[in-house]
Amino acid sequence: MSDAKQLASQLRKILPDTSIKCVPTKYAGHAEKLACNLARIRSKPLIISSSGDGGYHEVINGVMQIKDNSAICAVLPAGNANDHSRTLQEEPLYQAIKKGKTTRLDLLRITIETSGKKQIRYAHSYAGLGLTPVVATELNRHTLNAFREASLVIKTFFKYRPFKIRRGGKVLKFDSLIFANINQMAKVLTLSEKNKPDDGFFEVISFLHGRKHILAKRLLRAATTGLKKPRREQKYSFEVLKKMPMQMDGEVTKLSANSKVEVASAKRILLTIV
Repeated sequence: MSDAKQLASQLRKILPDTSIKCVPTKYAGHAEKLACNLARIRSKPLIISSSGDGGYHEVINGVMQIKDNSAICAVLPAGNANDHSRTLQEEPLYQAIKKGKTTRLDLLRITIETSGKKQIRYAHSYAGLGLTPVVATELNRHTLNAFREASLVIKTFFKYRPFKIRRGGKVLKFDSLIFANINQMAKVLTLSEKNKPDDGFFEVISFLHGRKHILAKRLLRAATTGLKKPRREQKYSFEVLKKMPMQMDGEVTKLSANSKVEVASAKRILLTIV
């Protein structure tokens, strides 16, 4: 909360006629409700999430519940997982707000259909299934040094089991499947050479199930030189065969068996300051 109060104090000096409030969240999902309400009742509010990726995930999903909203969303990095701000923010948020320049970025729109009922969620950075998102979540939960990072990856690696999906009439077995709107995860995993968060495409990084030493090499490459030329898509649809978790910006959603999932690029839908 101290970072949020400091930013609020700075903004009151340059925006003396603007109402600026710090509102602490009280429970998981509270930020989503607060953001939804502000987007509904206010004209062009600036909603800042003082949090990591998970808190910002809630804010964006709250705003996206209001059709044709004019809300501006931004994140003040204050968590372990700050992938979004690290890869996109080029200067302190206060300086960016002072300049008054907004931009539009893509989001990942994830539609989950289970027993005829649809749920839509948005991700600002990535969505994924399998090993790599799990590793990323573990890395983001800890303050890292080289030894700690390696031990966490190895520990998670050996506990992991592959999963199956149905896509295009075929059953495919994966170790990891990621849909990314940014080019890095968890401080150390580089998914693509360039960051293109506003072009209507997202990267698909898929590791088909194979021998563990091959997967280990790919993870090492992601953590060192980076993965080269991943597939770029506007839409990717599949069906999960068993219940399993799906991570969106580090937040976990549980998928039921036989759920149908569509990941699509929502081009330039997010009005933001970075």
